[in-house]
Amino acid sequence: MTSWSLRPPFWENRSFGCMEEERARGRSGCPSAAQDSGHDSLPGLPSSGLSTIMVSLLLLLLLPLPAQPQLEDLCQWRVVLNKYEALGEGSERFFDQEPVSAIDAFFNKLEDSPIDQKENSEAFVRGGHLKGLIPIVLVKFQNRVNFREGRSERLEIQMSGAPFQTHTESCGKEDICIPSWYTPMPMKNGSVVMEVEISSNNHGELIGDARYMININGFLKKDKDKLIFTLGSEVMAMTHRHFINAPSRPVWATVDQAPVLILGGIPEEKMILISDSSFREISLVELNIDSCWLGSLQCPQEHFTASIFDTISTESVLFIRQNQLVYYFTGNYSHFPQKATRNWIQVLHKRCIKKLCPVELHGNGSEHILALAGGNEEGFFYLGTIKDATVTFKQLPLSSSICATFQDPKCSLHWVIYDVHEDIFLLLMELGKEGHTTFSIVQYVLVSNDYHHDSVQLLYKIPRFIPEGKKASFVMLLGMEEYTDSLLVPKGLHYNPFSNLLYIWGNAILQSYDNKNYIYLDDFPKESSVKYMASSYKGEVICVTENEEIWFIVEGSFKVHRLYPSDGWQMLFTLSQMQASSLYSTNETSVSIFYDNMGPQQLVYLINKKGEGKLVTRPLPVSQILVYQLLSLTTYKISTELPLETLSYNNPCPFEVLQLRDLPNPQRYTRVERYRALPPFVSSDAGFHTKVSLAIYQGLVYHLLWLHSKYNKAYADPVHDPTWRWWKDKKKHKDFFFYKASNFESMYGVHIEMDGYEKLYKLNAQNRLPEYIYLDKGATYSFSIYLVSPKISYTIGKQKRHLRLAVIMADPMCVSATVKEQALVNRNAMLFQVSVKDKSQCFKQSISGHNLRKTALHIKVVGSVGKCFVRTRYGHLMQGTHMIRIYIGCPPRKRLAFDFTMTVEQNRRINKRYFDCVHKEDEMPCFLFSDSFFPFFLIQDMVTGESGSFNGSYVLKVIGGGTSKHNIVDYSEADIYRYNSPKDNTDSLIWTVRDNWMDHHSFSILQHNKTGIEWLCLKNSPCHDVVPHSFYSPEFFFKIMVSNRDVDTSSYCDYQLTFLLHVHGLPLSPQRALFFLWVTLFAALSFVFFYLFSCFLWPRLKSCWIFIKMKFTDLITEESFYTYTTSATSVPSMVSSRLSAGERTSVRSRSKKKI
Repeated sequence: MTSWSLRPPFWENRSFGCMEEERARGRSGCPSAAQDSGHDSLPGLPSSGLSTIMVSLLLLLLLPLPAQPQLEDLCQWRVVLNKYEALGEGSERFFDQEPVSAIDAFFNKLEDSPIDQKENSEAFVRGGHLKGLIPIVLVKFQNRVNFREGRSERLEIQMSGAPFQTHTESCGKEDICIPSWYTPMPMKNGSVVMEVEISSNNHGELIGDARYMININGFLKKDKDKLIFTLGSEVMAMTHRHFINAPSRPVWATVDQAPVLILGGIPEEKMILISDSSFREISLVELNIDSCWLGSLQCPQEHFTASIFDTISTESVLFIRQNQLVYYFTGNYSHFPQKATRNWIQVLHKRCIKKLCPVELHGNGSEHILALAGGNEEGFFYLGTIKDATVTFKQLPLSSSICATFQDPKCSLHWVIYDVHEDIFLLLMELGKEGHTTFSIVQYVLVSNDYHHDSVQLLYKIPRFIPEGKKASFVMLLGMEEYTDSLLVPKGLHYNPFSNLLYIWGNAILQSYDNKNYIYLDDFPKESSVKYMASSYKGEVICVTENEEIWFIVEGSFKVHRLYPSDGWQMLFTLSQMQASSLYSTNETSVSIFYDNMGPQQLVYLINKKGEGKLVTRPLPVSQILVYQLLSLTTYKISTELPLETLSYNNPCPFEVLQLRDLPNPQRYTRVERYRALPPFVSSDAGFHTKVSLAIYQGLVYHLLWLHSKYNKAYADPVHDPTWRWWKDKKKHKDFFFYKASNFESMYGVHIEMDGYEKLYKLNAQNRLPEYIYLDKGATYSFSIYLVSPKISYTIGKQKRHLRLAVIMADPMCVSATVKEQALVNRNAMLFQVSVKDKSQCFKQSISGHNLRKTALHIKVVGSVGKCFVRTRYGHLMQGTHMIRIYIGCPPRKRLAFDFTMTVEQNRRINKRYFDCVHKEDEMPCFLFSDSFFPFFLIQDMVTGESGSFNGSYVLKVIGGGTSKHNIVDYSEADIYRYNSPKDNTDSLIWTVRDNWMDHHSFSILQHNKTGIEWLCLKNSPCHDVVPHSFYSPEFFFKIMVSNRDVDTSSYCDYQLTFLLHVHGLPLSPQRALFFLWVTLFAALSFVFFYLFSCFLWPRLKSCWIFIKMKFTDLITEESFYTYTTSATSVPSMVSSRLSAGERTSVRSRSKKKI
């Protein structure tokens, strides 16, 4: 199996559960039902073909709530891990990735062996009732960072839960106790982060959707049947001193790629918090590192502490800083063999490191971190690169420090940001003299491809004092504004490469879209000072101050919203106390605020009334807080015009209704591939699955994803769907299989519905804009926004509008946006038609899904930020603003394929004939050497299922070949040039075209349906003078590579296809042909000579031979007679022993007749 194949995980399985509210009357006992006794246990698992199919299942449990439901305890699905051998018992950890058992033995007899079923009407009804509520599980796989090791894709699989009951000692066999749902838990090689979404089929009880992160923890190992951490010793008890009075700190990690998160800052302890579930489950681990005091005059330390700071998580490596020392630890992951470490490894030896800065977005197949030097090395920083779990550091600048460049008496480097795709560093520098320093933004660039030269440029000098605020909530810093007496002290930077928005944060917040022109956000008070920022990189930013205030910013807006402390927060807290929520307490300490896939999260340490403490992660309800805060600011008026006084509130939102219309198929732009797998139908009494049917379900899901991973055919199928060949020969018998299952004659009582395992191509947009889209060259994404508001009014000859839609492009040179508005007067509405188009200027060519350029489109209704919300069953959501991340380049999962069906048809039409090989192959047709060859290719979209003819230009090269498929030889670069370039003068060309249009590498450029290939096979080519191995004409297999790189301008995609082409009827060389002629002529003449010889000379030769033979016979006869008469002299006889002449003549005549 390749490194990017798909397989289920190890021996564990996932379990989901639903928390249901207790009924007022209490819960009754488990209802009775007939037991499904067909298969109570799993048969043996012999080793056979599918040795990598693991038995790992998702378990869905339905659990009751406490008697008093709490705020967070609404009915929702839950998830835990189970072993296959202990379904429904406890929970496991997701850490291993090795197969432990095979289940293919259950697939060999699925169509035989009828099962005796005893129908029970009561059990059947009860089983139908239990299966009325079925969870729908959607597993999303996250790609690995190094996309060059496999194809870039966004893969999902949708499965339905299979009902299963777990029997315990207290539950009778005839009772239905502990009902649960199971689905397989597949795993994609290289993917260590997976998101699971659980929703209901809307039958039975209404259960809210849930989302969970399922991450592989490579920092665990098993020791004597017990899981332990490899990076330290787990501390079982968390005490108040670990968190009380400790400041909050940021969670730094590679966004959407880090399976394990860590957090330091435990006072005077070399401990960290570690979690593989976004801190839903948390462990406190004491690290096995040495605490050394290495302070010196060259690297002064204000004070020594054992605390761990600046923790950063990547896909496979964890980084920490303790004092001036930096360590890293590599986890044990299957796609990084032999890379795991046993101990913390210290890096940057003898370097004075004062701070680590994160690079939260990966790029170019690598992750990065930044280490800032201090002491005598002030002005230097180190770029750490993590690629395939290998860590390297490089000192920057290359020659002299930044401080040496500016030559100021006081120089300090406070923060560094690295833009991976632009390869630019932004530095926050403090320059000047003692008592009079200024902060500046400096740009550092490595200017050459080999990174041997660099440049430093001063971009912007930050004002020394905080600007004077105005009523507009922002101040443009043009140099003419007024300033306060408060010094502006920035502490760090934050950059979003999608929106190109740079924040300078400290006791003021500045923002810029070009790193040169800045805007001061006046809503943030100068008395506060930001100590870290957390960003979703989707248009939202949260700031945490030194005194633990929480502020919220929407990108594209100049408004800064206070979340804590605020009236909205107080209202939320009061309501949570009234509902007895366990997520809020009067005595709590904020540990960290961070973003994950579920939104903003807050890690807090709560102390209850009994003095017991616990560490919990709760959602940070930003929209809910803003709604409560907005209610306190809402004005009202009393109208006395009507007979009765009426009370009306003013709606601060500029619209009443917002609807999205004309949304296109999301898959075309989001590039999400989704498969669907339904559980097998079981013909049991109660409708519950058995372990055997669950094992079969696991194998089917595994095979479905295995087909996906292996589908990379060079020859285009008539239907380019990975599942097409799976069922194409069996669907005609589908009704027969259903008939057998309906009569309880299927093996194991399981019926597999063929249509239940398919690839979905037409997903619904679900009335919402996507979070990201991919745009190919010249591609357009369009949609409409429908707004309703009673504030729209019209006057004669002039329209007065209260609704305005703003569209902000992060890179207007790369992407354009147009907005067409239409006033719907009779509906008091406005319809805005938005179209986003790539301008074909900011990208060249790249492999599908690789090296994409990042940009963003920000859409907002003017005046709606922080004022417009919509209420859903899951809480309030902000409306009127949305950021769409845009990836410019070749979208993932677009490929080039050889269309052999069209090629055969066109060659038959153009050449007026077509001769296939004697021994035909369905997927590899033959082409005659003497016929012109017109190849046709398809562009296949594996996401949407569409395919179309490739109409661009391309370069075709023969890069290998052989006389059979088993002895293909790859040619060297020099040979490829000789065999394919029209400029070659060594008589080595294999093929040529009539037009000599060549690219800059001197290879022929071919075009769709215009250029025919003529086979040459000159004397120095490998296909010249091929010796036939049979009576048929010589044949040759050409290994051909087709590429449109640098010759096609119709797409950003750098297509490259390699396939085998079978050509027969190759001519012989003149010498070998003459040799074969002489051999044939010699053989023919020899045959004629022997024929004439046999007809005319053979009778005479035969007579002569008979005559000679008779002579020899006479001679032998006489000699024998004489010898006999001589030896018989002692016999008394008077007869003469000599024969007369006449007697001898009669003897000869009798002998001749016998002959």
